[in-house]
Amino acid sequence: MSAPSSATPVSFRVADKLHLEAPWEVFGERARRYELHFNGRVVEVVRGPLVVEGYGIRVFRPHGERTGIGFQASTDSKESGITMSGDDATQIAAHSDFPTKQVNLPSASTTDPVDVVDTQLWEAPLPRLRAYVNALLAPFDAIKDATPSFGSVRATLSETSIANSAGLRVTYPHTTVTIELAVKAFGGPEGAAPGEYWVNQLVRRIDPDHAGDPVPSWCQYAQDARRAQAPPTGELPVVLPAHVLAGILPSVVGFRLTGGARLRELAPASGTTIGAPAVNIHDDGRFPWGPSSGPVDDEGVTTRKRPLIASGQVSEIMYDLLHASAFEVPATGNGFRGVSFGYRDWLRFTHSPTTACSTLVVEPGTGGSDAELAEIAGDGIWLQQLGWANPDPISGAFGGEIRIGFRIRNGKIAEPVRGGTIGGTVMSQPGTPSLLSCIAAIGSRPSLVDDLSSPTLLVKPLTVAGDAASGST
Repeated sequence: MSAPSSATPVSFRVADKLHLEAPWEVFGERARRYELHFNGRVVEVVRGPLVVEGYGIRVFRPHGERTGIGFQASTDSKESGITMSGDDATQIAAHSDFPTKQVNLPSASTTDPVDVVDTQLWEAPLPRLRAYVNALLAPFDAIKDATPSFGSVRATLSETSIANSAGLRVTYPHTTVTIELAVKAFGGPEGAAPGEYWVNQLVRRIDPDHAGDPVPSWCQYAQDARRAQAPPTGELPVVLPAHVLAGILPSVVGFRLTGGARLRELAPASGTTIGAPAVNIHDDGRFPWGPSSGPVDDEGVTTRKRPLIASGQVSEIMYDLLHASAFEVPATGNGFRGVSFGYRDWLRFTHSPTTACSTLVVEPGTGGSDAELAEIAGDGIWLQQLGWANPDPISGAFGGEIRIGFRIRNGKIAEPVRGGTIGGTVMSQPGTPSLLSCIAAIGSRPSLVDDLSSPTLLVKPLTVAGDAASGST
């Protein structure tokens, strides 16, 4: 792997020029961005490296039983710019407060390696990206009546560093890649509108040798969307693969099982039953190639594996530094910046930390393969893609349009469906139906999708709203 661009990481240089009373923290990043944008099968725009180096200063000013929190971000690394940023953060802290007497900053962190760097991408970013995009587009040459309408692949190579007034100095490199692609299908029955299938992925590494492997399936889903009919209406068994669950579970579990939810009296108490007996979920900040994995979180706290739900019952909850200090418990390594999709890998230094899961891991069960889960479902819906699940972290509710799915009839995948909605609640009061409490079977083959590693789940039931009556042909 190539050596970092600077002998001294960003936050270390800022900390050495910072003249503030303790306590304070600096989060710094130097990021190189490379982008390939394509229209159809033609790469039209190649950009990079786009280099951004910046930092965010956070100060903590105790006053009585509470602490003021101030934050200011900047790209000005001159001493005058650093001083101004520190002063601005201090002024903000004077006019805010948080319910803790003090914030316990980490003084040391692990340097144990975690798989978060695509070495070949780091050493040759543009050639590697070109090879990946070429391999991604190549299968379309042999597929009739389907084409990529547009797309992009963006790679970010980051050097993250964290320093604080307690003496912490930690730095590590990591790579992230966002992949966006719209596949359009046409031809076939006269008068049928074109169908589309959307791909959005956030990964740590890319493999040109296998980039085109899923393309035939994506094209088939786009064709299926053209002939799909409305789903039935009713309370039905629904099979949810990991790429659907990734848009639902981390947002809700990543808030409701945190110190932030506990402060608002929204977190369930330890031992509360919120899932079916077979449900076991943990958070793993060191999960190989997880987009939020790393040796430390974005506050410098060492990451590790932590059980959240064991046999359907709440085991532990997650804390960032602020909420850990408020409840006088250790921070769990769950302080993250820029947790929304567009800021996971770019300009993270402009964000204050918030509590979130790193990689949420739903442990495999005994439900077997996807085909076996469909057999267990009997009659229901296989949900292939949900248009914006819109999970509400506070209420736990979610729901979205069925972009493409399939009827399950007599335990077999049947005709495609689209339109209508599927929704429910991820977690609710004990005794109240929810996604977690109504899990009827858990598959045995997990997949990593964004911040979720999960097998396919069968939920009995979820609410499906379509145009046809439940059970109709």
